[in-house]
Amino acid sequence: MSASLTPDPLTARAAAKRRVRAAVRAHRTARSAAARASAAAALSAQLIALVEASGARRVTCYLATQEEPDPSGFLAWAAEHGVEVLLPVSLADRTLAWVRAGEGAPVPGRHGILEPVGPRLPASAAGSADLLLIPACAVDRAGTRLGWGLGYYDRCLAGLAQRPPVYAVVFAEDRVAGLPRDPHDVPVTGVVTPAGIGRFPAETG
Repeated sequence: MSASLTPDPLTARAAAKRRVRAAVRAHRTARSAAARASAAAALSAQLIALVEASGARRVTCYLATQEEPDPSGFLAWAAEHGVEVLLPVSLADRTLAWVRAGEGAPVPGRHGILEPVGPRLPASAAGSADLLLIPACAVDRAGTRLGWGLGYYDRCLAGLAQRPPVYAVVFAEDRVAGLPRDPHDVPVTGVVTPAGIGRFPAETG
């Protein structure tokens, strides 16, 4: 086979990721309002259970788009129970800053996603949390997390000197058998869906 016909692994992984993202977008968009509301309540119950079991007092979380798993019930519970929550802000250089929840009413951010208003903490502030709850497109059974392609969380996680446990938040349908993993991809500790909580075995070697 000539060099020009040799498959490019990087291109193949990128194409595979695009296919997964398209499938996830399709089933999330098709979810009814009633199904979204039911999933939101169930997800918040799972997030509360995880935080209580871990004893976490400071966590990261996110403000959901209409299609994402909605943790708003958990955010309300955290505010009532003294759990400090850091919410992400997308910066122009595709890195994250963090703002403590409750500083002000959210406003549309760089990508049209609601973001918190208030004093900004650097990306490294995530390292001071007891638990990182982060959105994802999909997660496989080895703990590979697939995002939406902009790399904000990849950069944040890779840059932490000490990384707390990281749980990706997805719908149950977004847990898949396998995903392509690039060298910069940081595997997650576990996954939270409206149906339950899973923890992946630690990698060795």
